[in-house]
Amino acid sequence: MTGERQVRLRLGTRAVSVPAEHGREVLEYPGVTVLRVEDGEPVEHTWVPIGTCPSYADDEALIAAWHAALRWSRAPTDA
Repeated sequence: MTGERQVRLRLGTRAVSVPAEHGREVLEYPGVTVLRVEDGEPVEHTWVPIGTCPSYADDEALIAAWHAALRWSRAPTDA
């Protein structure tokens, strides 16, 4: 292992099954996955949901998750 670390951002949707009047309903909502990758393998991810009109709070949550991942990518590895 070389300890090479990367941070990747991926825009996507998540689906959640919730109780509904006649059984269950699937709701989809957009968000960004902040993915931490070491030596080409995903090691951790953080899901940050965003609204259709992202708010200041949405922006701040994404920036905080991205910042933490970037700090991780620059931290010394155990290799």
